[in-house]
Amino acid sequence: MKKNNHPKISVVIPLFEPEKKVFEKVKEMLGKQTIKADEIIENWNMPEAKSINTGIRKAKGDIIVVLEQDCVPKTKVWLEKLTTPLKDKNIVGVVSDLTLPEEQWKKYPFFLRLLIINERGIQHPDCDIRACAYRKKELIELGLINENPKAGADTELYMKLKKIGKIVRANEIIYHLHNQKNFKNVLKKIYNYAEGNGKMVRIYTTKLALYDIGMRVVRVLPFFGMISIIFRFPFKKYFYLFPAYLIIALPLIHLINIIGFWKGFFSKKDFFI
Repeated sequence: MKKNNHPKISVVIPLFEPEKKVFEKVKEMLGKQTIKADEIIENWNMPEAKSINTGIRKAKGDIIVVLEQDCVPKTKVWLEKLTTPLKDKNIVGVVSDLTLPEEQWKKYPFFLRLLIINERGIQHPDCDIRACAYRKKELIELGLINENPKAGADTELYMKLKKIGKIVRANEIIYHLHNQKNFKNVLKKIYNYAEGNGKMVRIYTTKLALYDIGMRVVRVLPFFGMISIIFRFPFKKYFYLFPAYLIIALPLIHLINIIGFWKGFFSKKDFFI
């Protein structure tokens, strides 16, 4: 049911070879929401950022909700709690929390499970284009999502949005049912994220809070960076896997973070707009 005085909502879903059962769950949960979207735009077989931007341009709604093909809302009030804060003109983005369900995680090969075990906890991203809400007008004014695959779209959008308003959390969880089977692709994602962080710290040094800069730099310092990774390990459920994680996954993640961050920091090529 549509609430009174609630702005029109367009849900944009970028699609590329989705798992049929997972995408059916996405559509099922969208249909059960307490607030219904005015339109759902499915864009097929494009690079992710381009697919999102194409959907945003097509959208007729005042509010844009981007929902990835493998992101399933946990509750029926997700869309309502995600979009309602945008009634406040000072808020320009609303972010979902993420988690990787255990049944999905157990489908992966052992070494891959170790590499992404921290996703078993609740993640609180600063900004994440996978399950967020924005006003269309402001996205257009900011130049939409950077379509360069090396740009670090989440990081760049976060900084652009922060210039014009507040980004808040909806305190709603999305089940991220991504189909990870390729060890190499996961390592590449970790690297790209680290490189984006390095570029962000260099480009936005004077605009980031000292705490924010400090935390990002600490993550790529020898020893201290490993402690920050260990801190996010889900000891309560998987303490028995920690020795294997310590030997196999932790050094690899730490090394990739260091290489990616400092390459981004010292790189002369910038993909941020």
